[in-house]
Amino acid sequence: MGLRCRYLPDMDLTPAEVSVVRRAVAAYREAKEKHVGQFRGATADSILEELDPSPVRWSQLASFVIATVEDPTRRKP
Repeated sequence: MGLRCRYLPDMDLTPAEVSVVRRAVAAYREAKEKHVGQFRGATADSILEELDPSPVRWSQLASFVIATVEDPTRRKP
């Protein structure tokens, strides 16, 4: 059993996914704000690919990353 995601209650994140998703959220946020930060241009896509997820899981994780950054009512993870 993985960790429960507080933003999407139907989504479980494994311990390995938690840190990668946080990095992907930060990279997406930086790309959206056009900052060149510690990820040096790495995209959220390439960070999520580190997990080598199935296409379905990749879509779920990518949707979570986008929803986390785009929804102004959510706090930063």
